[in-house]
Amino acid sequence: MTRARIILAATAALLTAGLSACNEEGDNASSGGVVIEDPTTGASAGSQVTEGPAPSEAEPPETQGSGEPSETATEESEQPAVQLCEVGDLTVTVKYVDAGAGTVHRALQFTNSGSRTCEIQGFAGVSFVGGEDGHQIGKPADRVGDKGPAITLRAGSQAWAPLASPHAENYDPETCRPEEARGLRIYPPQEYDSLFVPLAETACGNPNLPGEQLKVETLHQGSPS
Repeated sequence: MTRARIILAATAALLTAGLSACNEEGDNASSGGVVIEDPTTGASAGSQVTEGPAPSEAEPPETQGSGEPSETATEESEQPAVQLCEVGDLTVTVKYVDAGAGTVHRALQFTNSGSRTCEIQGFAGVSFVGGEDGHQIGKPADRVGDKGPAITLRAGSQAWAPLASPHAENYDPETCRPEEARGLRIYPPQEYDSLFVPLAETACGNPNLPGEQLKVETLHQGSPS
């Protein structure tokens, strides 16, 4: 009888120890020993996930540029610069002023006959022309003095330049090679197209004339007094 009790007691002790071990394993499993993945996100239940900001708190995406107007946009918004006067904007006349010491003094008068405001500055190109073909006679006008400031010509406004032409008779005929001119070919400053003004005068055909054929000064605002 005593032996049977001992066996029963030993069996009970073993069962108790087994149950205790099972409880400990269950506790360890629930405390993180087994990682269970979330099937919707693929993230493990024990991983650290940083949540992003709510849609209303999200920063806007970066855009190219600084947000300030570009140089091109700024330039386009500025007022356009006044354009140079062209042949189509101008009419030209040559007015007699006086004569003395073997030279005729005239005024080269430009008028803005167009509708737009334009700018003119510096020296006109001037030469005598002759014949039916309008060929240049001799050397063109020499420029005298310094280049003046830019002149803004509104519609109807004028600018003028002094123009002097020494008499052809001032030179020896062999040196001068006199030829009758039909008029003047006049190039406005910075222009490649020309204007023609009729003017009957004897000019020197020698392109290497030792003196001046014509002399022109820089343009001035208005008209000669």
